[in-house]
Amino acid sequence: MKKNEPVAALLIILATVGTVVGILAYEKYARSGLYTVELIARSPLNGNWLARIPGGGWQSRKFTVPYGEETAIRIRNIETVSHGFALPDFKVEPPINEIKAGEVKIVKFVADKKGVFPFMCTVWCSNEHLQMNGEMTVE
Repeated sequence: MKKNEPVAALLIILATVGTVVGILAYEKYARSGLYTVELIARSPLNGNWLARIPGGGWQSRKFTVPYGEETAIRIRNIETVSHGFALPDFKVEPPINEIKAGEVKIVKFVADKKGVFPFMCTVWCSNEHLQMNGEMTVE
């Protein structure tokens, strides 16, 4: 039995490394050709109280995208409550407007208007839900 232990350990290491490399390669492939923005949803009062996000729970609360390019917004919910997302000026919302705990949703659109546009959470997530907003700038 002890002769097989190094082989088993090697197979476990290869499987782990292979999985990580596969995930990273897929992520790179999925983002190719699109301007991608990462948003993390976290309500203002959850998590470490010293690290509360002032004025809302989106990280990043403000971001800029290039005019005329196809853009993907990748929304990651790192909480135990549901969130939603809407960018009304571009009629953007996830396919199912509820982003459950631990889920990632991707919305795609063409940034065909210049200016500053609001985005917000569309699912009641806490007493501070109305602070779950931000701004997207198109330049």
